[in-house]
Amino acid sequence: MKINAITTAMPRNWGSSKILLMMKLITFMVFITLMQASAAGYGQRINLSEKNAPLKEVLQSIKRQSGYLFFYNVDDLKARNLSINVRNATLEETLTACFKDLPFTYKIVQNTVVLTKKEETLIDRLSTYFSTIDVKGRITDEMGRPLVGATISIVISEGDNDKKTGDYSLTLKGRNAAAISGKNGEFSLKNVDEKAVLLVSFLGYKTQPVKVAKEIGVIKMIPDAGNLQEVSVMVNTGYQSIARERSAGAIAKPDMDVLKNRSGSMSVIQRLDGLIPGLVINNSTSPTGNLINGKRSSSVMIRGLTTISDFTNRDPLFVVNGVPVTDINSVNPNDVEDITILKDATSASIWGSRAANGVIVIVTKKGANNGELKVNYDGFINFQGKPDLDYLNTMNSRDFIQSAREIFDPVLNPWTTVTKPATGNGTAPVSPHELILYNQSRGLITSAQADEQLNALAAQSNLSQIKDLWYRNSALMNHSLSLSGGGSKYSFYGSGAYTKTQSNTPGAKNDDYSLNLRQDFKFNDRIKMHLITDLRNNLSSSKNTISPDARFLPYAMFQNPDGSNADMSWLYRIDDLRTSYQNKSLISLRYNPMDEINTGSTKNNLFRGRITSGITASILNGLRYEGVFGISRAQGKSVTFLDQNNYNVRSELTSFTVAAATAGGKPTYYLPESGGKNSLTNSVNQEWTLRNQLVYDRSWKEKIHQVTFLVGQEAQKQFSSQIRTTVRGYNNQLLSYTLIDYATLALKGLSNPVMPSGLGNSVLPNDLYNESESDARFNSYYANGGYTYAGKYTINAGARIDESNLFGKDKSAQNKPVWSTGLAWQIGKENFMSDFSWLNALVIRSSYGITGNTPNPGTAASKDILSSVNNPFYPGGVGLSLSTPANRTLTWETTKNLNLGLDFSLLNYRLKGTIDFYKKKTENLIGFMDLNPFTGFPSITGNAGDMNNTGLDLNLSSANLVKGDFKWNTSLTLSFNKNKITRLNLASPIVLGSDKINKPYLEGYSAFSVFAYDYAGLDNTGNPQIKLNDGTITKALNVAKPEDVKYMGSFQPKWSGGLSNTLGYKAFSLTINTVFNLGHVMRRDVNSLYAGRSLYSDSNFGGNINSEFVNRWKKPGDETMTNIPGYMSAGSASLAARDVSYYTMADVNVLDAAYLKLRDLTLAYRLPKHLMAKLKVEGISFRAQLSNVMLWKANKYGIDPEFHNALGGSVAGGLRTAPFNQHSITLGAHISF
Repeated sequence: MKINAITTAMPRNWGSSKILLMMKLITFMVFITLMQASAAGYGQRINLSEKNAPLKEVLQSIKRQSGYLFFYNVDDLKARNLSINVRNATLEETLTACFKDLPFTYKIVQNTVVLTKKEETLIDRLSTYFSTIDVKGRITDEMGRPLVGATISIVISEGDNDKKTGDYSLTLKGRNAAAISGKNGEFSLKNVDEKAVLLVSFLGYKTQPVKVAKEIGVIKMIPDAGNLQEVSVMVNTGYQSIARERSAGAIAKPDMDVLKNRSGSMSVIQRLDGLIPGLVINNSTSPTGNLINGKRSSSVMIRGLTTISDFTNRDPLFVVNGVPVTDINSVNPNDVEDITILKDATSASIWGSRAANGVIVIVTKKGANNGELKVNYDGFINFQGKPDLDYLNTMNSRDFIQSAREIFDPVLNPWTTVTKPATGNGTAPVSPHELILYNQSRGLITSAQADEQLNALAAQSNLSQIKDLWYRNSALMNHSLSLSGGGSKYSFYGSGAYTKTQSNTPGAKNDDYSLNLRQDFKFNDRIKMHLITDLRNNLSSSKNTISPDARFLPYAMFQNPDGSNADMSWLYRIDDLRTSYQNKSLISLRYNPMDEINTGSTKNNLFRGRITSGITASILNGLRYEGVFGISRAQGKSVTFLDQNNYNVRSELTSFTVAAATAGGKPTYYLPESGGKNSLTNSVNQEWTLRNQLVYDRSWKEKIHQVTFLVGQEAQKQFSSQIRTTVRGYNNQLLSYTLIDYATLALKGLSNPVMPSGLGNSVLPNDLYNESESDARFNSYYANGGYTYAGKYTINAGARIDESNLFGKDKSAQNKPVWSTGLAWQIGKENFMSDFSWLNALVIRSSYGITGNTPNPGTAASKDILSSVNNPFYPGGVGLSLSTPANRTLTWETTKNLNLGLDFSLLNYRLKGTIDFYKKKTENLIGFMDLNPFTGFPSITGNAGDMNNTGLDLNLSSANLVKGDFKWNTSLTLSFNKNKITRLNLASPIVLGSDKINKPYLEGYSAFSVFAYDYAGLDNTGNPQIKLNDGTITKALNVAKPEDVKYMGSFQPKWSGGLSNTLGYKAFSLTINTVFNLGHVMRRDVNSLYAGRSLYSDSNFGGNINSEFVNRWKKPGDETMTNIPGYMSAGSASLAARDVSYYTMADVNVLDAAYLKLRDLTLAYRLPKHLMAKLKVEGISFRAQLSNVMLWKANKYGIDPEFHNALGGSVAGGLRTAPFNQHSITLGAHISF
């Protein structure tokens, strides 16, 4: 609502005592004007001629001509008439003439004229004193985040709107009191009149009137679309919360509205995609991944790669409520209040040896002191559909059968060979099309019969059965409910959430329940405490299903035309062999995956609990003690049960069965004949952090000098353990199992079984009992400080020493401090910048410092790491193996970080931006190093090299259009990163070109470098050729030297970012978020079959190959039309004659991996206020969202880089994966009470 003028009005039906209290008031008011307002009224000339006119009408005439607002007591103006005649007068001349005979005085405050009585009696002063109260409250933005520096001014109670003028009436009181909100947005006022009204103002927000009360609670400010002034931002480092302008670090914060509305995932990290410059979310199975905890793909990377080892963490450090955590996915996005990303040394070095990859600090929501009970509900359902199996570039049935005919060679692969088991459960699969071809070659069927049968297979396609039987539409549903409130001494925020994930696998279930409770206690003005409890329980289960796709034989049907399950026993062995095993063991080995679905199940139960407690105690003015203790425990249980009808159980039993000595006798079973196989895994992950610190935070002389300094000590422990057991003959009703002779079966093995699992014997896996654990401990000392002078000049500095059992014992390895320093200059506040009216703010920042990264537990240590080994040749069958030799000098990786930054606001704050240039030099990279072979180890984990990163981060936001009910805002995040390995001690030298191609890290090149042969096409025999550095064209083996291969780029994007546009009209808003990655490459998925018998399938449900096999070289002359090498029947001959990697790893098969995707498009609607008032709710909004739509990709092969393993294998090049959760649709609602 736009307020044209503010007048004062005293309620009309007051008693005499109240009238006495309100007489002769003193006025004080500081009013923040909108951006368009100015003091031009001083120059406005006034013409006025009135005779015996009411004073109120005269003031309205002055207001219309001058544009100034008036504050006055309406009752004081009653029965006040005057005559006035002024021409071409100034405002002051007009007011002097107006009040010369009246008992008023006036004061001009900005564009407001405040009228008061000329004097106040002693009785009035005493009455006012005894009618006052002390006031406390807290001010937040629209998201509930505290606003520091808001202005609170005092006026007196609310009146009515003047129906004729539209003026909003407030009665002024002359108490000269005001406040500025401090830390956490809190403020307090002493001796405020109980009839007063507070006016709360903050740059960029609408001024709000609030009735006085002892405990006001939370005042939530509303953004002013017409006022684009800079808003002060608080940043949280995990150790302290400070104003953004008091830090010289490279710090970024996401748009929380976008993050809140993203509904394709419940992962906070996934929701950050494209919102932070320098932060890259990797959704592919690319080689730029992280083997930590089994991951092959790094989920997030900040400012490039700072480590090259699979045994160090590539992810940033995650901090929740001041405590480091390893399981960031346990945080409910609906509980998140604020996220801060620390990217440079000044901001992140306080976290020491684990901050080289950046730090992501998450703060969860809290309740408001003196706030009324707030209830919020948010719910959505995300429809994700089925994976796109048509995306996989494989052959259809007709091309497959034709290709199988062409490469069939019964001479090189005779029937007696392919049907003879080698190892592994006696398997010897022959696929149906092969059986037809062999039957023809063996004379069992005629050529016409073979053609008829093969044509029948060529006419079949199993893709529809695969989609219908093995996949379903996936969906994600979430319901979150939160309650918050509090009083003067206690506040709380509690939430509960239920998330149901329906995967693409039929029969699978995944239910997640979470509870969060934050309690804040204020014991007195000096001591405060908070307690945060986070509980989460995940229950998931699945049946014994498979996930075949288009890489399976395209004709192989899972069901017969009549709907019965087809016999697919050929996936393991031919019928004759299977029948022989069955007759000897009396155990059925028939197989169809549809029959197996209900013969097994896996059930998982993961419970996580996290408790964080903190206390703050004020010691002296500005000095306080802060203590934090956080402990988390995750306990998981996974049970996989396969009943006695399960094929794997039947097959294993057959492998441990000895045939009867006489015909008709009973076989001897060495495994239980009844009962199933039960595998149990129990895991525990426990972490705790204890921190004690002193903080000194003071300002002097109206904030001319501002000092913040903290010093502290921190200890942390991370412990994990896992126990796995497997028993056989398990009865899941009686919870009993059968004892077996593990000593014989698992160590020595069983000789002469019916179906050997090895060469003539069967050895049981050593799975009865396995246990592992890891333990990482840290002890740290740190200090950090900052000083700001006159709000313009800031210096930051910090240092930290980490000690850990992950480092070597030598002092040189342990006592390496990290440190940082930074400078910031608010140059835009300098007087000499005042002439640049288009420049609203300008800040120059610089920082330099050191951060670090640690190895992972179990990969390196100051002592030898031993592991147990079972072997029948060891005494007692058990021995110890030295898995990791000690390295006393192993130290953490150190990253020296230089950052230069610029923050600016232009054109009345319509355009804001941040630019950061950085250089990072990482030393002591952890990797494998050569070791003296006399030690018994070829290599050791050590500090093997150095690497540099150079980059640029850009963040721009603009208010493109703000006109009436329509607004349009744009935000761009853009980052550039380029790295280079400057030193690397390789465990194995580079001798050949193939060595260079297969190395992801090489000195002098970027990490994840891609090298390729210079392809020279095929010769007239269909063999691939390459061009050497000297121009020679050859197909000879092992001739390419390192200098003969070409550098093609890197798997890691050089450019990444996001573009967001938000359009709003009245109650509607439309947000469009796109993400992009540019400047990197990938290997194309190419043919993998060049020799041997490969067009068949086993129990892995493969067999199909890349469709480009159809276009391979077949006869002389084809080399002019294709680059795909020909097929050779004999694998040995192929290996001797050529190197097919000359093609698969050729430059022609390296593609530009750039792409642009619509990450989400969200349309939201908020119900109008009058309707919400009828429904007695604070707010109701609905949203619809479309996610993950490819807009553009640089390659011409239709490859989505997010669903492509860019490296693939040494033979196959890249590898496609079936896209999922693309073009998903979300419907959601948010309700506030």
